[in-house]
Amino acid sequence: MITVALLLVHTASAATYTLPGVRQAATARAIEVEQAAAAADAADAQAVSVRAGALPSIVGSASGSVGAGFTAFGFPRPVQRQLGVGVDASWLLVAPETWAAASSARLTAEGRHAMQAWTQVTARARATELYTAVLAAQKELAARQTALVDATEAEKAVQALVTTGIRPPSHAAQARASLATVHAELANAEWVAHARCAELQALLREPADAAPQCVLAEVDWAPPKEGPASHPALDAAAMALAGSEANKKSAVMALVPTLGLSAGAAWYRADQGGGPGWSAGADLAVPLFASGSAKSQITVAEAQVRSTRLALEAQELQLRVALRTATIRLKAAEQGVAARQVALGAAQEALDMVKARYSAGMDSLTDWLTSRQARDAAAVALARAEAERGAAHAALESARGVGGT
Repeated sequence: MITVALLLVHTASAATYTLPGVRQAATARAIEVEQAAAAADAADAQAVSVRAGALPSIVGSASGSVGAGFTAFGFPRPVQRQLGVGVDASWLLVAPETWAAASSARLTAEGRHAMQAWTQVTARARATELYTAVLAAQKELAARQTALVDATEAEKAVQALVTTGIRPPSHAAQARASLATVHAELANAEWVAHARCAELQALLREPADAAPQCVLAEVDWAPPKEGPASHPALDAAAMALAGSEANKKSAVMALVPTLGLSAGAAWYRADQGGGPGWSAGADLAVPLFASGSAKSQITVAEAQVRSTRLALEAQELQLRVALRTATIRLKAAEQGVAARQVALGAAQEALDMVKARYSAGMDSLTDWLTSRQARDAAAVALARAEAERGAAHAALESARGVGGT
């Protein structure tokens, strides 16, 4: 098993992550990736075991016996002591059923390796999605913290104006209500940021603290990578179809004659002396009657072929749809981020103007509070739009079959 060092640095209270490091760790250490690797190793071993059944076999042997009196058939035992040392060889020279089974096992192993590559693709996409979700949650938390600072200053400023009689007492009550709302929104944003961080650490199989914190580097988004010529999911489905076809062939070949060869050579020692000995033989097995069991095996294999062929077609359709929708989704997400950036700048500008006008007695407190809430909402919307861009980026690369960092 290959272990990959995660690109993180532990500080006193948090871990610093980069997107390439998270992707690299997820594609190597995610639980589903290691499970797929174990399944591929088991399939490789099974393929070797089945293939060995069609290869020559040589076995060393040693035997010894001692006895006296009569045999079970009532004859005097010819020798009392016997020793033998030799080798026995066998070979299924003509074994179509075993050959087909070996081919099926090999294709199954190749399919397992394709599934391992597919889990790396999904782990990479999940890492990208979670990374940007954590980053967005932290930006939303920062927006709520800024809102708290502004709301606190506003509450103090309004209270001062009320105290001097410039503004009515109702304005102070409105400012306190707005401040309390910001406190509630900040508390919610805090637990969401902790939760997203914990999810990221769980993907990387890292222990999480009671209040997990992640320090993330900003992402410099490059165009989505191109995937391999053939998507791993399609490779796995194609191997499953080829394996089911080989299983069908194996079921049919169970009705075909098999020819086996065997030979043995040994040195024997008995009461009257000893010496070498050898033997050789051939065994031809010809099925003469196709039982209902054999026919049912063929029927089951044919049904599996149809099922896996439909699964391959379904996978092709799903990937085609995923590729088209992910392309459109990413374009819309990028446009959404650009629009939200403009909206945040405009909302901040409006807030600054309304705040000054309120101080000059030209705008109402409602205008001020509404403008601040609009600015806060724009900041949160931008953070969530950036998370959507990351998720869309991950979806497109996943549809293309991109794995690794």
